Amino acid sequence: MAGYVKWADIRAKHVARAGGEKAVAEGVAQLKAEIRAYRLAETRRRMALTQSEVAERMGVSKGRVSQIENGEVSTIDALSRYVSALGGELRLVADFDEETILVGTDEFLRRSQAGPAAA
Repeated sequence: MAGYVKWADIRAKHVARAGGEKAVAEGVAQLKAEIRAYRLAETRRRMALTQSEVAERMGVSKGRVSQIENGEVSTIDALSRYVSALGGELRLVADFDEETILVGTDEFLRRSQAGPAAA
């Protein structure tokens, strides 16, 4: 078969060009963070809220909200506070083959970050 190129060869070339498997994995993680952040920003705009309004509700600067919406900040605490500022609830879920477990909600996450005395 003249002209046939194996997928493995094409992939290897692109992985090498990107800087290796680690660089590809980091790029994928960054892209996913940016997609999540963009969807959050879309939700904020759909709710007719400004970054300043969300920042005030969160008790942070407008710049911090911008960082969240650009995928630069994705800690559970920051995302939980952002979602709460929009009137939603962040839920932490563990998915397994045949089971899904709700690990935590905003309230649970806030208590666990405050330490044992708050629980």
